[in-house]
Amino acid sequence: MNKLLLFIILLGLIPRLWMLPQNLQIHFDQGMHAQAIWRIWHDHKFSLLGHPTDVNGVYQAPIYYWLMTPAYILGGGDPAFASVFQVLLDAVGIIFLFKLASELFDTKTAYLASLLYSVSYGYASYVRWLSNVTPTFPFSALFFWLLNRVYQNQTRYLPAVLLVASMITQFNGAIGVFLFPIILWVVISRHLYSKVNYFWSVVMFALPHLPLLLFELRHDFVVTRSIFKFSQNSSTGLGFSSSVLWHNLGILYEQLYHLTSYSLPILTSFLLIASALVFIRRRQVFIVGSILIFIFSLSLYKWGALLFFFVPVFGLFTIIFANTLTQLPKFIFIPVLSLTLTINIYHWKYFLLPHHNLTPIGTANLITNQDRKNVTDFIYRTADGKPFAIWIYTIPYFHDVPWTYYFTWYAQQRYGYQPLRTGGFSPGDVPPETKFFAVY
Repeated sequence: MNKLLLFIILLGLIPRLWMLPQNLQIHFDQGMHAQAIWRIWHDHKFSLLGHPTDVNGVYQAPIYYWLMTPAYILGGGDPAFASVFQVLLDAVGIIFLFKLASELFDTKTAYLASLLYSVSYGYASYVRWLSNVTPTFPFSALFFWLLNRVYQNQTRYLPAVLLVASMITQFNGAIGVFLFPIILWVVISRHLYSKVNYFWSVVMFALPHLPLLLFELRHDFVVTRSIFKFSQNSSTGLGFSSSVLWHNLGILYEQLYHLTSYSLPILTSFLLIASALVFIRRRQVFIVGSILIFIFSLSLYKWGALLFFFVPVFGLFTIIFANTLTQLPKFIFIPVLSLTLTINIYHWKYFLLPHHNLTPIGTANLITNQDRKNVTDFIYRTADGKPFAIWIYTIPYFHDVPWTYYFTWYAQQRYGYQPLRTGGFSPGDVPPETKFFAVY
């Protein structure tokens, strides 16, 4: 790795790591993942199922849990340590983003794309989100770098492409499943059928799905039946709708604006228009074709896109914007780049203190890692070493999983005992002379 790229990566670590242990948001999903990993680590329970999706009855394979278990073990169970691991994993992804940009265009574009990615307030916000979505950023950069090699007739990379695409799908199905039409397009459009090693391609495709497949075989394909039921639903299943397409394009524009020029959408609009004009005459088939196929495939999903569904193509847009900037005259290039860097670095201030713009999703109730430690410490100090009971209310849902994890991990190590178990929510469930705490 050369010194300039290393500097760009280290620069990007500043907004991604600054105050992260204190300001890391811990909500239901983070608690659920942490408890599942705790069971793998301490109870040696290797479930064939991972985290549930937003679709009732549909689960992912436990690939994300397996990826994150070593980080939790090395950090003694601390979610903040696991989040640091995700940040460092994302930094590795910048290398593949650089390689892809340099192979598609040139070294200048590669450096510029890496710089835009590293300083981006929006990208930093995503990476600070302890979630199964976050690893899809570096894995997507790896995916498209490998796929571009296949597009250049190096079919030996196809098994690796299928492996990475399958892993992304098991991190988050709504992100990864739309990568497979792009793979199919590359194989068909480049007439690669006779060169494909079908055996290893099938093996690498299947590996990340194996735990879920074994579960399905043992449980009468209950997840598959849930997927079919969902796909046939008239309002949320499969089928093209122009209204969904326009909705998705709106979501995509909003995300590009947050990733590129947060608080200044006119700058993102300028880059989109300029890129369209530049790429009309450049015929960059691979990168443009990948984006268009992904957008169209996602539009067949009637439910419509959520904010993070476009994660795989975010990096491709960053590369396009970087290449477009290199094509502009200097009197336009310098002020546009300077303004882009300045407004992104300016918004790093939101990482100093918790803020509703801290991560791209889940900020309606802003509860951080340090908040939960503070509350736990207060309870144990007040209990003064004596038994106590605790009831936890999370409105509008009763989701006490994050709190349960903090009493399991943080409090047990620090204070050596757990709250009393109670059978319900009435005073009669608490033994006499026992302190009672309610957390709202």
